[in-house]
Amino acid sequence: MIALTGGPVLETERLILRLPQAGDLEPYLAFGLTDRTRYVGGPRARDINIEKFCGLIGHWALRGFGRFVITDRVTGRGIGHCGPFQFDLDDERELSWTLWDANAEGRGLTSEAVLAMRDWMVTDLGWREAVTSIHRDNGASKAIARKIGGRDTGTPAPVLADATVWRFDLTGAAA
Repeated sequence: MIALTGGPVLETERLILRLPQAGDLEPYLAFGLTDRTRYVGGPRARDINIEKFCGLIGHWALRGFGRFVITDRVTGRGIGHCGPFQFDLDDERELSWTLWDANAEGRGLTSEAVLAMRDWMVTDLGWREAVTSIHRDNGASKAIARKIGGRDTGTPAPVLADATVWRFDLTGAAA
């Protein structure tokens, strides 16, 4: 197998954010087949999850940026993903974050990863704004969005049912 190389690596106190690799497929599938995906349109069939995972990898090649795998610094295990994406250049730039492993929840890991990702987008990509869609019942994602300066526009999300668009003004986010 070929691994993505040469991409950015972000480090925090407890995490390493790196490009997705083939070895991340199984933990991603374990997540994608469960009800933990209910806020992002799942659960989905195995083949659809494989296709979505391939999209995580391919986005880096297509756009030069994409979603990082959130990796536990101690175990080296991928526990989720976060990062920017823009499937169509006519679309707004979007952000996403997800923990694959329920055992990683409640420890502030997603916030830690998303803050590092936000600062990277500002300093390395030069982004000043972005959007995301958050399901109305996903209180954890709403809290994270607020931490990085997001505000709920109240506009229905174009793709995700029962979600609204959140807008981020990233100016002044990174020093």
